[in-house]
Amino acid sequence: MTNHEKIIELIKIWRNLISCNHCKDRDFHFRINTHYYYDGLCEYEVEHHGYILHDIRDEEFKTLYEAEVHLIHNVLRFGILQELDWYIEHYGDPEWDQHDRYNKQDLESLRKAVLDIAPE
Repeated sequence: MTNHEKIIELIKIWRNLISCNHCKDRDFHFRINTHYYYDGLCEYEVEHHGYILHDIRDEEFKTLYEAEVHLIHNVLRFGILQELDWYIEHYGDPEWDQHDRYNKQDLESLRKAVLDIAPE
């Protein structure tokens, strides 16, 4: 699976996971920007302006590959696992909302799928 395909799959999981929450459209957008410099070099920046993961602006990756790997592991994988762990930890607790779309087994299966796409 290419990095592009991994990003697409992780974004699908992210979107389905948080779309039941109080989220805004901007929570679904992730960017890799290219900065071109006068000397012919360029750098890449990973960017996300959301409410759940808050604002992320990580720049100065020397290659697109490095930026993609960062987006996969340090942004998407991290954010998805953080949300999944919260839902799994609080599953069945009557004082917390349950996830409308997934039961506990589904949440654990999603966790495994994320780790298959982006292993530690």
